[in-house]
Amino acid sequence: VFDSYRLNLTQIVTRRVLPQSGTLLVHGNRAVGPSVVALYDLVTGEQRWVNEALFEQAEPKKKGFGALMQGLQRTAAEGRALEVLQAGPDMIVVYTLMGLRALDARTGSVRWSAALTTSRWAQAPRHVRLYPSLNKTDRIYVSFDEHLMAYRLADGQPLWAKPAGVDGYIRYIVQHPAGIIMLPEAPPEGEPTRSRRVINGVVQTGLNVARYEDGATVAAKPVRMHGNVIDAMVTGDSVVLAVDAESRTFVNVLDVATATLRLKKDVKIKGQLAYAELAPSGLLYVSRPDATINAEVNIVDLATGEQRFKDAIESGKPLNADDYKAARYYLHHVVEGRTLYVFANRDHRLYAVDREAGSFRALGGEVKMQGGEDPTDMEIRPGGIVLIAPQNVVLVARDGQVKQQAYYPAPQLPGLARALYAVNAVRAGLYGAAASAYGDAFTQASQKSTDPNARYVTAQLATAYSQSGAQLTGYSRQSAALATKRFKASLTVPGSVFMLTRAPDGNGNVLLQIDKDSGQPRARVDLGKEREPVYAVDDVAGMLFLRTAPGTLVAYRL
Repeated sequence: VFDSYRLNLTQIVTRRVLPQSGTLLVHGNRAVGPSVVALYDLVTGEQRWVNEALFEQAEPKKKGFGALMQGLQRTAAEGRALEVLQAGPDMIVVYTLMGLRALDARTGSVRWSAALTTSRWAQAPRHVRLYPSLNKTDRIYVSFDEHLMAYRLADGQPLWAKPAGVDGYIRYIVQHPAGIIMLPEAPPEGEPTRSRRVINGVVQTGLNVARYEDGATVAAKPVRMHGNVIDAMVTGDSVVLAVDAESRTFVNVLDVATATLRLKKDVKIKGQLAYAELAPSGLLYVSRPDATINAEVNIVDLATGEQRFKDAIESGKPLNADDYKAARYYLHHVVEGRTLYVFANRDHRLYAVDREAGSFRALGGEVKMQGGEDPTDMEIRPGGIVLIAPQNVVLVARDGQVKQQAYYPAPQLPGLARALYAVNAVRAGLYGAAASAYGDAFTQASQKSTDPNARYVTAQLATAYSQSGAQLTGYSRQSAALATKRFKASLTVPGSVFMLTRAPDGNGNVLLQIDKDSGQPRARVDLGKEREPVYAVDDVAGMLFLRTAPGTLVAYRL
């Protein structure tokens, strides 16, 4: 996309894709001369602008020892990756060790500079993140170490009298209607800070909620947490917190308006939190496995803190952790009405969890797929529940009986084996155009939805995708994936899946578009003798892109 030699760069320090404007921001150093920041068009590779003054001192130049310190600070800032946030189509905000800088997105000139509140030792903050505001267009939020501050986009002035704070460093923020939840993590060992506390081998942190109006915290003192708060999933007026304590995961429920915990003690779960909701029967959750531990589905009684299922639904795990394929061991799940459907690869059975009664039961018998495959995806369709694998599509009725099953064998070629996982929807943060499309889709879904929770979450996702595909702020990575899955039914999603298989006549290979309801092909793309087809599916635009030759891309409308 860009030529580093054109700017005489000897080191690239920062590369950041900005999907909202379809650009690439690059920051690098030269052998001689100042560091530079440049912006490039992702489509044409054209250089839009260059800024050589980003690291100049905003404060007056000092003399003697002060001048030496200013020089050292500039050198350190030039060698550290920038924190970058596109704050609307006309502004890019960056953080360097010298402070915040707002750049004109069209020219690269500095609009304003702002200094962050220094730590108690007058050192530059070590842990800085930038967040777009999801419901107030006049500001951005910046977390630095244990502090959070709102800054006005027009001139960079702080909007609160003093920063909000937590015990520990701020890992993420969640912008809930009732306040900004600041998720804490302990500072790394060895950093010169007094905010790291360890009891019985577990780091102690403190969570709090800041008010949008003035940054005042809801709790007079941070809410004590035993570990790092690694995730927070919005569920109505509350959020479900996932806490990591020495590689073990615990959960609790935070009432956002009062900044209080619903459970007296954190509840230990297997795996890591993947899905959570407050159901009439309690805290219903699904966890995510890894190579050493199963995932599970269970319900926590909010009155007692006890798990309802003594023999919970669990995933399997591999005999050999070196060949771990995570998708094969996920507890795939979908919600319909009062039922959470779960497919467990351990016994290849479909389960139904009654979210109101707090019970579960197995549906039907074992669901076997051909070719030794396990489902890697699952969704609700009008005719039942669809289980999808690279070469299998199975439609299961809501009573667990198999209605349709189709298997399309994979081509027996080593190169094609790398292309079996065919449905790779273009994800935000990888391609600027796709990120904008996702943002538009979520915006439309938010406007059309009558469910206030769905409208709130899709609006947050729309803003996050539009602002920056790499910064799903307001949700951590896992929470964004959860919200996308939870409200996917409100969007227009494809009714098909793509599979790579042998041509029926045995002459070459084909890419089939398989109808999810019938398991039958809708359309086909002949690949000939191509051993390693390169293709991607954009499930928002409804297009399939296939590289037919070097430098040649063919688009098929689905």
